[in-house]
Amino acid sequence: MSLPAVIRSQVDPAAVTKVTRLFNNTLGDVLGELFQNARRAGATGVDLDLQMDGDEAWLAITDDGEGIADPSVILALGRSGWDESIARREDPAGMGVFSLAGHDIEVRSRTTVGQGWEVHVAAAVWEAGTPIPVGIVEAPHGTRIRIRLGDRWKDTLDGSARAAALHFPLPVRLGGTLLPSQDWLAGAEAVIETGGVRIGLFNDLRAARLSPCINFHGVIVAAALPSIAEKRRNWWARVDIVDAPDLQLVLPARKEMVENAALGALRAAVLRAIYRHIQQLGSHRLAHAQWGEAAALGIDLPEAEAVVQLWSPATADYNNRSARFELLPAGDHILVDRFEPAFEQCAAFALSKAGGYDGRLAEPDDTMAGYSWYDRLPQITALRFDIERDGETARLDAHEFPGLESGPVDRLTLVLEFGGEGAEALQIPAPVAIEYDEGTHWGFEEANILLASHDAVTPAELVDLLEGACFSPSDDRNADSWDTQHSRFVLDAQEVATRLLLGDDAALVERLRAVLAHRAQWFVPEGRRFTVVLARNTIEIGLEPAQEATQTVEGRADA
Repeated sequence: MSLPAVIRSQVDPAAVTKVTRLFNNTLGDVLGELFQNARRAGATGVDLDLQMDGDEAWLAITDDGEGIADPSVILALGRSGWDESIARREDPAGMGVFSLAGHDIEVRSRTTVGQGWEVHVAAAVWEAGTPIPVGIVEAPHGTRIRIRLGDRWKDTLDGSARAAALHFPLPVRLGGTLLPSQDWLAGAEAVIETGGVRIGLFNDLRAARLSPCINFHGVIVAAALPSIAEKRRNWWARVDIVDAPDLQLVLPARKEMVENAALGALRAAVLRAIYRHIQQLGSHRLAHAQWGEAAALGIDLPEAEAVVQLWSPATADYNNRSARFELLPAGDHILVDRFEPAFEQCAAFALSKAGGYDGRLAEPDDTMAGYSWYDRLPQITALRFDIERDGETARLDAHEFPGLESGPVDRLTLVLEFGGEGAEALQIPAPVAIEYDEGTHWGFEEANILLASHDAVTPAELVDLLEGACFSPSDDRNADSWDTQHSRFVLDAQEVATRLLLGDDAALVERLRAVLAHRAQWFVPEGRRFTVVLARNTIEIGLEPAQEATQTVEGRADA
């Protein structure tokens, strides 16, 4: 066989016989396509009517548009019959009636100057290619399409019609009742018209990257449009197509955008619109990189608001960190880099005891780096504890863990190192330092607790420090609840803190008191009091009125 000299693009007739597999639409998709045809035809509205022919349900979709002059175009895949202006502006592509492929339909239409005609396309004819007779009828100008509904489409008619009509620009009636409609950009803080589209800007957290965001005259599709997140605002956009022929939908489903230069230009327009809107607002908290992006687009913005978030020491239980979200104007604040919970907890405790730092420490925010006000703030870039015991010196920091035994030391100093020009170190007496590496330790019992003195910290304060530095509950599905794990941790921490600070006897008393408070105190009747004497092999329990018990206790105290 000789090769052809030239070839031409063509649609194989066999493709038409597979049309039911090209179009597998929902009722909502079908209504969307037919509504678009009515709008292009200049209709003033669309009427939907559920009609019963015996046991069969039919849906009639009627419009008062200009009608269809040539009945052959309704089954001509890819040939729409629209004039050149509409074909260029909207790319109808002859898909409207083909969205009904595989369904039993009747089409009746008449132009304002031509004859009325009617055809019946049986479900089997779509792939068989059987000739379909065209009947001449008397009819008002416009088009009516009747579709035989199965049970599934009949059951979804109301919801599908409402969804298709909601953002459609023409009134739609179902059974004579006007369906609700809404501007696609309703609720926008600003609407910008440019390049044949309307861009609505919204400030909330609803949008995901591929949220439905573009309205093609009632057909809603998703696209990855730019969004800008500030510290307190989240800007995203919806687009309403007015006249933008180069923005196109992927055929035949029309459920996604064609990735082309026009879509790229739309994304750029959305980004400029957001930055220009922020410019009009006067102040912002954009990241420095976003500020630079706006400048590259020719949009000059002031620097971000000079505010900082107060610092809270990190906790081992990251999911329950009680951060201080209060924002304050940046003044003489000191930024604190991020360190391990044990270091931050003990450093915060030392700084609170030293005084003069409350309200001055601030969380770092790398997104603000580059703004002049942020770069001027001093920043703690390293911290450590210097330790002396029995003439020996040791250093506790992120890289060195001396492994000293818990208890008092001769000297304990918190050293804060500041970065940037003129770097310096600040030394502050530290009441306590906890050596605990959560990456290698299995439980807080392995923590080494170093004290400036026995009275440098109270048992309650040490329990709080141990909780912040060491408590990280297991999230294994077989583990106890957070509350149960936390209660056990606090009970154990109270015993450890009391033993270290007050001795073994005090720890035993505290342990027993905590167990009784947790397990037995709720059992005591109102107005009564238990007295308990515990020995290794005996238990003596008495029950007496609360007043008598109080007198007895007071008497023993006096004795």
